[in-house]
Amino acid sequence: MDAGILSLGIGMTSRTLTLAAIDGTPEKVPFNPFIMHLPAAIEGIDYSNVYCQDASVLADSQIKCAENFGIDHVHVSTDAYREASAWGVEMDFSGHTPVAKTHLSLDDFESTEVSDLNDAVRIQDRVEAVRMLRDQAGTRHCIIGWIEAPFAEVCCLFGMMDVLKMARHKDWNDRVKTLFRRIIPVQLEFAMMQIEAGADIIGAGDSAVSQIGPKRYQEACLDSTREFFGAISKQVPVLYHVCGDSSVVDGDGRDMLRLVGESGTSILDIDYQVDMASAKERVGGEVCIRGNTNTSLLGNRSYGPSHIADVVTETIHAGKPGGKYMFAAGCEWPWEPLDLAIRNLEIAKAIVEKLGGY
Repeated sequence: MDAGILSLGIGMTSRTLTLAAIDGTPEKVPFNPFIMHLPAAIEGIDYSNVYCQDASVLADSQIKCAENFGIDHVHVSTDAYREASAWGVEMDFSGHTPVAKTHLSLDDFESTEVSDLNDAVRIQDRVEAVRMLRDQAGTRHCIIGWIEAPFAEVCCLFGMMDVLKMARHKDWNDRVKTLFRRIIPVQLEFAMMQIEAGADIIGAGDSAVSQIGPKRYQEACLDSTREFFGAISKQVPVLYHVCGDSSVVDGDGRDMLRLVGESGTSILDIDYQVDMASAKERVGGEVCIRGNTNTSLLGNRSYGPSHIADVVTETIHAGKPGGKYMFAAGCEWPWEPLDLAIRNLEIAKAIVEKLGGY
């Protein structure tokens, strides 16, 4: 029997614990750190060329990591370019993680055709990974599929700098919405394929949206994102993973954190720049919150076990009251140095077990 089940009460699995936290107060805080490179590093597997390209390796590694460390979910997030590859973005697998070798032209996009997702290699690899996780995990672990959020996908397709340069045009908002109209149906199809394969939740990564501020987000992105997440939520909950400082309030009172909380997501991942207590106060009643623990501390040898325990404790004390909370770091859990990553993951698990009960 795996660690995730052993740590829970009779009849409650890691899957049911995670899903229970979305709607209220579970019996304890789910332990759901965002793990990507770490399973491959533990197994000595090349991340870019093997883990990210072989669904069976990803599924096996995720299950082992979840069971070894008592993590309550498994997921298929690897990089931001699955959908982009189906549009024709060429990939570079030579580094530690896949990145785009080319981007599409904004001027030529209307004539660009997307591949049939049933024939798109990287799309099908992710769908197969979800299917394999469902086959291996059964109903023990919560399975999270993954897509890019709409604005992040625009940046993946065309390059963030070119997208931001569009802001010199007064009709930037309309240009972004026009791109969404072509892109979102493909993303929705990809999400539904993963749901059919067995995903309990669809994660949507947004590494770019904090760069545009609350005014542009509200005017260009919010309605399309809300409609998109709403379509997914008819089937399964959405997890919105927002990198960077999403707590900005502009001079006109637009609150970025409240806006991303109004996106229709069921779970909101906040980065370490966002204060957890403030996030709970501003949006905690509406969505389940994860994240906030500073990943730069978790991967730094300057911080000993007691300091890490204090940081994790602070996060839990801020996030736990009132439920609708899962433990995670601000972004991906560090994987280098490997011994430190493992040590700190074990510390975090122990603290969650100690303090996480309701």
